[in-house]
Amino acid sequence: MKAADDIFIALPESTRTRLGELFSAYHFTESQKLEILKEEADLRQWKEPSFAENFNPDSIAMHDDGRNGERYMKAMRESMHHLRASETDYSAFFPDIHPRPKSKVTQPDKELVLSRCPCPVDGEKTRCCKLRTLDVIEQCAFSCSYCSVQAFYAENEIHAISNIKEKLLSLELDDDVWHIGTGQASDSILLGDDYGTLSGLIAFAEKHPDVIIELKSKSARNIFTRRYPANIFFSWSLNAETIISKEEHLTASLDGRIENAMRARDKGNLVGFHIHPMVYFRGWEDEYSAVADKVSAEFSPEDLFAISIGTLTFMKSVLKRLRMQGEESRILEMELAPAAGKFSYPLDIKRRMFSHVYSAFPESIRNGVFFYLCMEDPSLWKPVLGREYSCDREFEADMKRNYLSKKSNLAKIQK
Repeated sequence: MKAADDIFIALPESTRTRLGELFSAYHFTESQKLEILKEEADLRQWKEPSFAENFNPDSIAMHDDGRNGERYMKAMRESMHHLRASETDYSAFFPDIHPRPKSKVTQPDKELVLSRCPCPVDGEKTRCCKLRTLDVIEQCAFSCSYCSVQAFYAENEIHAISNIKEKLLSLELDDDVWHIGTGQASDSILLGDDYGTLSGLIAFAEKHPDVIIELKSKSARNIFTRRYPANIFFSWSLNAETIISKEEHLTASLDGRIENAMRARDKGNLVGFHIHPMVYFRGWEDEYSAVADKVSAEFSPEDLFAISIGTLTFMKSVLKRLRMQGEESRILEMELAPAAGKFSYPLDIKRRMFSHVYSAFPESIRNGVFFYLCMEDPSLWKPVLGREYSCDREFEADMKRNYLSKKSNLAKIQK
């Protein structure tokens, strides 16, 4: 089984030796062996002791009935469930940082393609705002432990599409396109205008004044020495300070991101925040409340178009890459419940986290800013935000109405 072989090879030699002994001593199915290997890969990443290496055969009743493999599986699953179900403890976790070497930037001559949001089709399992995505930059220089971009772009370099202004201006838009995001395949502002990306997006925004162009970032790079069209919307992904310091490597601090958002606001653009991905760790309540407090202290409802809330979701391919990569991280020390074809926290944990951070904002922000759940189960909307939508189109229409209202108010202020 190739998946099992790939994970096995990536494990430390001492763990491989012990697993070889166990696989010879007990009767495991191939699927059980794969499960054991995945759990050992996770323990290595979490800097937790190997279960296999510390397993005491005397801890299970030894019989000659050929079922000792099942008893091992039961003991392992109970141990792993205890770790996964608890709030992740970062207090004594200090990971080695392994920056991904992507200092080289190339300018390939690629065609620009307007894609659709990666939500499931028609929102049967999530509510989708129908965001259109535009990959003007591919690959990211940050080293967030949970990053899915790395699964799509394997090269150790960043691609800044060449002749970007000409390609953007020649791009044809359908009549139903009103919201385009540029932060799906990279950080939208990390490269600034070094490769003409921002200049191209400014020209594109001026050509399509009724389309909102969202630039999403975790960067503190100051690109706000110039003005941008009013329909360019800057957003920042925010997280608890523990997660930023221990899982979002090389990114700007929480204060740095908020200060950069203030620069965008002061230049006359609407800004927004994505409190995403929320992580269930020890101390999460206080730290996510602090995120809400920092935003509320610096921004009025008139400054903000939207605030989204969401959490970790993983495709199988990303889980496999993280386990093979083996970088120190506790991001997978969580219950991996099925979620719209991916894996995420159980709904009850999501409900608690999302409700907590939403209620941490003052009433003026909750009533004056468009909050939404990003790529989350429709059943969460009502208990978290007090409203729900029957379909994607209804959600999209409400978001668009809010944007047009904010844009109209912004135009009056600028006059």
